[in-house]
Amino acid sequence: MNDKHWSRIRSQRLSRRSVLRASARAGVGAAGLALVGCGGDDDDDAQPQAVAQQEQQQEQAMQQQAEQQAQQEEQPEPQQQQAMQEEQQQQAVAQQAQQQQQEQPAVQQQQQQQQQEQVAAEPEPVGPPQGGTLRLGIVYSPANYSAPYAGDIAFGPAIWETLTKYGADGLTPEPHLAESWEFNDDQTVLTITLRPGLTFHDGKPLTADEVKKSLERMDDEDVANSQVKSIFNKYVSAVTAIDETTLQLDLAWPGEAIFDALHFANIHDADAIPGLEGYTQVNASGAFKFDTDSYEVDVYARGDRFDDSYDPAALDAVEWRTFQDAESMALALQAGELDMVYDLPKSWHANLAEDAGFQVELAPPTSLQWVLGMVGTGRGGGHEIMDDPKVRRALYRVIDRKRITAEIFEGLSEEKNVLWPKFSPGYNESLDQDYFNVDEARELITEAGYGDGTPPLKIACIAFQQEALDMAQIIQQDAAAAGINVEPEAMEFSTWLERFLAGTHEGLYMALFSFFAMHPQTLPVMNYQMRIPNSCAYDSPEYQAMIDGWPTADSEDKRQALLDEFNRILDQEPWVAPICTTVSIWASQSNVKGFWQDVVGRPRLQDVYFDDA
Repeated sequence: MNDKHWSRIRSQRLSRRSVLRASARAGVGAAGLALVGCGGDDDDDAQPQAVAQQEQQQEQAMQQQAEQQAQQEEQPEPQQQQAMQEEQQQQAVAQQAQQQQQEQPAVQQQQQQQQQEQVAAEPEPVGPPQGGTLRLGIVYSPANYSAPYAGDIAFGPAIWETLTKYGADGLTPEPHLAESWEFNDDQTVLTITLRPGLTFHDGKPLTADEVKKSLERMDDEDVANSQVKSIFNKYVSAVTAIDETTLQLDLAWPGEAIFDALHFANIHDADAIPGLEGYTQVNASGAFKFDTDSYEVDVYARGDRFDDSYDPAALDAVEWRTFQDAESMALALQAGELDMVYDLPKSWHANLAEDAGFQVELAPPTSLQWVLGMVGTGRGGGHEIMDDPKVRRALYRVIDRKRITAEIFEGLSEEKNVLWPKFSPGYNESLDQDYFNVDEARELITEAGYGDGTPPLKIACIAFQQEALDMAQIIQQDAAAAGINVEPEAMEFSTWLERFLAGTHEGLYMALFSFFAMHPQTLPVMNYQMRIPNSCAYDSPEYQAMIDGWPTADSEDKRQALLDEFNRILDQEPWVAPICTTVSIWASQSNVKGFWQDVVGRPRLQDVYFDDA
């Protein structure tokens, strides 16, 4: 209530009811008030005095009543008092809110200042140390490889980049030049979105149209043949550049096997490919830019960091230094003349692994494996005994894989009972068992009609591959116990290769086997020992039907049915027998960090850095 209300109460005239209320409170009562109006006739002399006293009392009572009335009017009734209290509370809340509102900017400013001070106090995330040149020893020259589409392990991935790559653990594609991708419902069309702002090493924009030209250039006559060309032509029916960053692949073979091709298909400036002859011009797309001026064939190559890469390297440069033999290379590493080497001799592994000044890392077991090839007569060579699946299954069972990995590869290799790694869609755990069983082998040989022993069979080995010769000798011992007569034969590489490509080795051969970590349907396309025609002269209507079924396998159920048929053929009619994984060793000084390899053993040199702390 406002002050005007109380002023009005104070100034108003007193009513009779107000006077009575005041008299009662003063103790005069109604009788005293009655005397004021009714005088007695008995005491005439005292009457004026009594009247005067009564008037005085009445005046005092009225004055007291007026004061109390004013006090009473100033003190509201219970309802008025409650309303006043509520109004006062509302006023207090409003004042408090106004005060908080006035103080809020100051509080927010103080909080922001505290946050800024906290951020300033926290160290910013620090990436790997930048700079330095990695001196990498190799025992071959980059010129030995038919770039641009068939590169080596240690050199190619640093200079060239691909749209996607598999990671370290399996067949999950990871973005590289491609930022993202999407299949249509039946996986017959793959739409790829490139990272924005990509360029080749000379600054030329790396657009979807340039990627299209690079992929299609694989098929030109003046470009060296390559295995990636085979699978790309099988899997892709058309390449379309939708806009600068969008590419569409129409798939002849539906499904995710297309990423096998994209993993290996280096992206080049198609117009500059002729300059790759002798590496006079290299306009590539990787994390390191090839230095054509310093290149010396069979001696030296260099790549400088490409600063405009979507993922710039930590190193300033990589130098590839070629050695004539692995021993000399290992000695150079030990002497501090190299920072890293590829293909360290096995004999060096134990010593460097125990030396704190060095670190060693094996290539993944999904990179390469050793196999025994069994050659039939289908291409005009081979041996007639190899046309019988029972003989081939017997040979599968005289390979002591445990002994081979322990004695020849010093425990660094892994036994291979089946072709597929465990993450492969083709892997079947029930088939992954130890097949070494001489008694079973003898029974199969007897069933095949050779109870008295087989005719002599040669195991062709490349002369400089001592591991192959050593394995053939162990197989020879166990095969003899089963009635299979085999004999290792060291052969010049050129002769071995000629017969390998023609499918005419005289019975058996030892060879390396690759691409088994890819999708299984890629193997009959990319691996020469599995395609038709192949190095073992194997063919059958069932195998051909399995291969021909992939283009129409537009569902997971259809693809799984083909994988099951593939495994059945490999189990019942094997023409290659897996033995064990190869041993390829990387070694480096202890300050080299960040090194890792993808699922097929290709290194990520752009992640390497020097830690000299």
